[in-house]
Amino acid sequence: MTSNDAPRVLIVGGGPTGAATAVALRREVPGAHVTLVDKATFPRDKTCGDGLGPGARRVLDGLGLSSLLEPFHMPMSVAISGPGGVEALARGPLMEGRDLAGYVTPRLVLDDLLLGAARSAGAEVREGVSFEGMAPAEGGADGGARVTLSDGEATFDLVVGADGAYSGVRRAMGIERPSMRHTHIAMRAYGKVTHPDKPVSDTLRFDFLESLLPVYGWVFPLPDDGANLGVGIPVDHLKRQTERHGRKLRDFFDLYVEDLERRGFEVSGLERVAAHQLPHAAARTPMTARGHAAVLLGDAAATINPLSGEGIFYGMAAGVQLAEHLGALERAGETWRGERLPGALAGFERAHRHRFGRHYRECYLAQQLMRSKLWAGIATRAVAADERAMAHVALMLFDEQSAGSRGLLRLAAHSVRPLLRR
Repeated sequence: MTSNDAPRVLIVGGGPTGAATAVALRREVPGAHVTLVDKATFPRDKTCGDGLGPGARRVLDGLGLSSLLEPFHMPMSVAISGPGGVEALARGPLMEGRDLAGYVTPRLVLDDLLLGAARSAGAEVREGVSFEGMAPAEGGADGGARVTLSDGEATFDLVVGADGAYSGVRRAMGIERPSMRHTHIAMRAYGKVTHPDKPVSDTLRFDFLESLLPVYGWVFPLPDDGANLGVGIPVDHLKRQTERHGRKLRDFFDLYVEDLERRGFEVSGLERVAAHQLPHAAARTPMTARGHAAVLLGDAAATINPLSGEGIFYGMAAGVQLAEHLGALERAGETWRGERLPGALAGFERAHRHRFGRHYRECYLAQQLMRSKLWAGIATRAVAADERAMAHVALMLFDEQSAGSRGLLRLAAHSVRPLLRR
């Protein structure tokens, strides 16, 4: 139950970020009236690689939602292949004392389950309702935000923009979308993928192949030899390829499938081919804006891992972090509404940057190196030669791992050895 004076929070976007934020807010600020809207009706598909690693699993565990993952396929290993046919493999579920196990969770199913969890937590969920705009409420931003939705207007103390890469909340806040320099575009499909020797069904696979760089590919397994497979490519590179050679995104996807088949994989039954932009964390998109009672989370805030394209973990983690921050203020007897909201949101944003900043920077550096055939080959050979280094890389792909000084020195040592032998 909530009182008439209860904090009113609007979450725009019913994907994993929005749903996890709603659950966390109902737990940390139990008196809040949380409204979640999404323009779609669920279940609905979302273009994604569908891979959830240990980081996302840990967030759901913390929210008491780990049982939602039980129906999904659970690969135990991560494979990375690079130029020259070199392949590094991290065999889970435990490696170097860390749990590497993840899930492949088609968004058509996962997002519907998480939205149901938000309802069960006490959030008011309204499907088929679009965000159309917002402005400071009467009395200025200290009075919250006056929001226009497709079914009417209302005033909220806080608006959470969890509405994806093309965020309407971000536009209303006057925050520019990330530059194409810091945006990838991905194409995914579903199909069947098998191999006579490699354990496809047990492995999350990333391919950084000499013939395709800086394009990367992935194969994430599903039951009955099914898989989510696709490619990601920097938008600026795709534009150059289109201008110079007429190549489109689908051409690179087809080239990746051909490369898989050359390596002995059998790919068949491709369907539901779709594309989506991935603004990544190197853009350092602001999460807040002066004069607006609003905050951006997830893809709307461009918190996608620059190396792997993973975004679900970071969006959900940010939503929980926001809820915990606001809840801690209330438990300390402080208010976070009205004139105190800018300070509260600034504190959250600082905490988020402090937690993830180094990780984002290292993943961006790794992504830049993997665009080079020389360094992609050196790095793949290095992690193939050192299980601990490979475990670090796997956790950089799917968690918040940073290499650390020892990890960087170990990787550098393995990287230099092949050069010294020449």
